[in-house]
Amino acid sequence: MFFPTSDVVKIAQIIARNEGFDVGNEDLYYFDIKPMERITPMVRGYVTIGFFVNDHGTNFISISETTGQTIDIIGCEVFDYPELQKYQRRVMDILKTKKKTPQELADDVECTGPVVLTRAVPIVKVPQRRP
Repeated sequence: MFFPTSDVVKIAQIIARNEGFDVGNEDLYYFDIKPMERITPMVRGYVTIGFFVNDHGTNFISISETTGQTIDIIGCEVFDYPELQKYQRRVMDILKTKKKTPQELADDVECTGPVVLTRAVPIVKVPQRRP
């Protein structure tokens, strides 16, 4: 399923907020769909967006094009926060697909030992980077 860039960014922002990041601080945080992603996907069947803190890649969030489920390909974390479930339901209803297991998601992106995250953590203020 096609995901508009705006939806990909919204999904990544939901994940980052649930991970405890104050994404409103644009001096510290940004999201980037890698230029090559537009030509060849990082992971076949997934749209991947990077989340950066102080210019360091913190998460590379991959969104399944068949289920809308999300997994970080760096930490093998499956994001299953309640706010994300409306996107997942919409994708699975349109495509008539079923939810993948955490292991199936991990196998798709070639990571091991998936950890499912369902509960948000409090927002943490990060010191601003120096100019």
